[in-house]
Amino acid sequence: MADDEELLDVLDGEDLRIVGQKTRAQVHRHHDWHAIVFVWSAWESAGKRRMLLQQRGRADDPFAQQVDALAGGHVGAGETAIDAIRRELVEEVGLQTEANEFIHLTSNRVERPRSQCRRVLQHLLLYPQSLAIGAMQFSDEVDGFVEVDLDGFTDLVHRRRRQLPATARYLRDGGSEQIIDLHEGAVHGYPDEILDTFRRSLAAIDSWLRDGRVDPIHFA
Repeated sequence: MADDEELLDVLDGEDLRIVGQKTRAQVHRHHDWHAIVFVWSAWESAGKRRMLLQQRGRADDPFAQQVDALAGGHVGAGETAIDAIRRELVEEVGLQTEANEFIHLTSNRVERPRSQCRRVLQHLLLYPQSLAIGAMQFSDEVDGFVEVDLDGFTDLVHRRRRQLPATARYLRDGGSEQIIDLHEGAVHGYPDEILDTFRRSLAAIDSWLRDGRVDPIHFA
């Protein structure tokens, strides 16, 4: 099935209950409320807090070559957010997961007038298990992976630094691991509403790794 023919649940604009189903193309054309989900990968090991990011690689993606959360996409008709992200992780990066391995960061209503998905219920999740960059699989949507220090990446997103050392794998280089400098241009091609989600997500991840709980103040 082509992506545009995928069925999505249409949500009511008031209380975001399901009121019907349409194809993805119809939902986007009519600017209907619908659900999307993203999962961040971050963990602590031996006193170091690490993140694994994807590099977006689809040719028609307006944000191609930007780094992003490990996986994300639409919640299909009849799916939960967990169902959807487990499917997206397999499709995008070849990662099999269990439903109980995720931390819920937030679910919030977002209007993005410059995006194809203009009205969404956005679910943000954390996968706090240690991952090996070499075990990730490339796909039509992902042509690179970057492992970074959580605090350093947070500084990059907030423009407190212009680059940071990272470990990377790129499809164009045959998938071998290499040490790079990740520059601010790999993040700051996004509009500010997406960068705001990055900033809030990183603050929530920091809280969870430090205190074992998600502080809702980061999404207030």
